[in-house]
Amino acid sequence: MFKLIAHVSGKVQMAGYRSRVVIIAKAFDLNGYVRNLPDGRVKIVAEGSETDLKRFLSAIRIENTLIKVEEIKAEFSAAEGAYEDFFKVAGERETDARLDVAAEHLKELISVVKDGLKETNSRLGEISGKQDHMIDKIDETREEIVSEVQGLRSDLKGRTDERLQRIESDVTEIKARIRS
Repeated sequence: MFKLIAHVSGKVQMAGYRSRVVIIAKAFDLNGYVRNLPDGRVKIVAEGSETDLKRFLSAIRIENTLIKVEEIKAEFSAAEGAYEDFFKVAGERETDARLDVAAEHLKELISVVKDGLKETNSRLGEISGKQDHMIDKIDETREEIVSEVQGLRSDLKGRTDERLQRIESDVTEIKARIRS
């Protein structure tokens, strides 16, 4: 077992660097800690196998939108076995500890929202299916009503034609009586 003491400089404070280091260290199953130094650097103490520590050293050379590691000064020595886990040390004026808890709550909230959206989408799918069924029923009912109205119009026309013929017949008969 070996011990790594690394001093990291660059844009590494107030950028989430220590949290990333903790995640990486836990992935390598290392023990130790990471903390900010007053001069703007970050100090990392990690214990583990030589191979894991070298991979870890490479992995913590992060450069992204928020973090930019410019230099890592590393020293290796024999491990003391002084740590049971890997953790982040937050100073008394730092809000990191609270932010980490908030980040965990935010992750849970995002998960809940995603699950809720899946359920909502599922229910919307059910409602959409029911709406399609209702539209089909409405179309069937409309067709029945149109057919029935057409039938009534046909019946009414037939009866009207009959009555009109009777009226014409009666008028012709009345005219014939008047002339005679």
